[in-house]
Amino acid sequence: MEIQNGRGYQLIKLLMSGFCIGLIMISGACKKDNIKKEYPQGSNEQINTWILDSLNRYYYWASELPKKPDLGQLPTSFFNSVRNTSDRFSQLYLPNQAGAPSSRSLYGFDYAVIQEPLSQQVFGLIKCVLKGSPAERYGLKRGAYIRKINGKTFNNSNVATLDQELLTGRTTKLTLTELKEGIYTDQPELNMIAGLTFDQPPVHQVIEWGGAKIGYVYIDGFSGGLSRTLIPVFSGFKNDAVSDLIIDLRYNSGGDVSEAAGLCAMIAPGINYNTDFITYKGNKNGGQRKESIGAAATFDKRVEFNSLLQSNISMKRIFVLATGATASASEVLINNLKPYMQVKVIGEKTMGKDEASFLIRDERSPKQVDWEMYPIIYKLFNAQGQGGYQTGILPDTEVSEFSVLPLVPFGNVNDALLGKALAQISSQGKIGQKLSSLAEPKSAPQNSVVLSDSHLSKASRSIVLTHR
Repeated sequence: MEIQNGRGYQLIKLLMSGFCIGLIMISGACKKDNIKKEYPQGSNEQINTWILDSLNRYYYWASELPKKPDLGQLPTSFFNSVRNTSDRFSQLYLPNQAGAPSSRSLYGFDYAVIQEPLSQQVFGLIKCVLKGSPAERYGLKRGAYIRKINGKTFNNSNVATLDQELLTGRTTKLTLTELKEGIYTDQPELNMIAGLTFDQPPVHQVIEWGGAKIGYVYIDGFSGGLSRTLIPVFSGFKNDAVSDLIIDLRYNSGGDVSEAAGLCAMIAPGINYNTDFITYKGNKNGGQRKESIGAAATFDKRVEFNSLLQSNISMKRIFVLATGATASASEVLINNLKPYMQVKVIGEKTMGKDEASFLIRDERSPKQVDWEMYPIIYKLFNAQGQGGYQTGILPDTEVSEFSVLPLVPFGNVNDALLGKALAQISSQGKIGQKLSSLAEPKSAPQNSVVLSDSHLSKASRSIVLTHR
């Protein structure tokens, strides 16, 4: 365009000036829209903004979070409102608030409530008593029956009420009952006082079976330092030249992936530090990451990998005892051993936690949000890319531990799950010894009705922990 005179030039200059002002105004408006609102510290909006920002960065289902959620809700309500419908296990909590009490945390025992089908009577059945706990000091043992709590007899309609009553306060009265010649006889009432409880140490032994030596170990959880604790156990198995291994994870609700990796390092054949162990698949920020068995087992420097390898027993197959309370890191052990050996699961379908998390908290100084959370961050897969067991790992041989009552101590060959494993080892290994003692249940057939189970409640609250 050719400018004919000064007036035309002034007109164009004015138009251009207005266009630039318009651009500045538009640009300013965009920046204003992108500025995050500042909320008073401690308000629901401020806390929930931090929760949402954290989830957008780490949460496995971050891409499906709502764009404009209601920030005015209470933090727990907000957290539940934005959680993915597939998310069963993410947790949000205040660290200064004690978790829900349990019979384990208060008194040191776990139990189920069952209806015994022959008599139709309802009992509490003690499943596990922790070493050094109040329950052990009061003489409680695995397999004992609870008739009453605080003088009230169990029946079909009051199970939840008595379960809750056991957890109220710091004292409880238990009435145990003993079965002799088909008659239940109540024992003197126990006045129990709550106290300190401790992690259950591994229970292990070498079972002499038809001329063979079979390693057995019961593991209650994958807490920090477990694999180091198990080194002398597996060194003993190695020295005894065990032909088979039975890992009892029936009540193991999981814990740290690194401890599962350490245990695998003492079992699987032909491995070294760089052997593939686990794959983490996260959102677009986390991506996909593979980790070797050595890196996973030693990340916190609690144990040296060579120490684990020196205790390695190089099994070609393993038998795992499992129930619905077998969860998280226990399922990692089952799934992640499969690329390297035959894994036979005996018992019931596991919980189905194929996911992992790590702690997220406000690291600013000074801290502005007190809440902490364990959101699901990764889906887990083994070295061959196998995972997807969110509905649980199915057993190769299904059997209920309640099919033989009363329950016997861990490692006793008359236990329903251990007996089934020994029977399979006998048949497959051509060992001559038979399990005649397991031919018939002692007090109840296989259709005992389970009305509640503290181990299942514990497993539902657990989560796979990872350093990733």
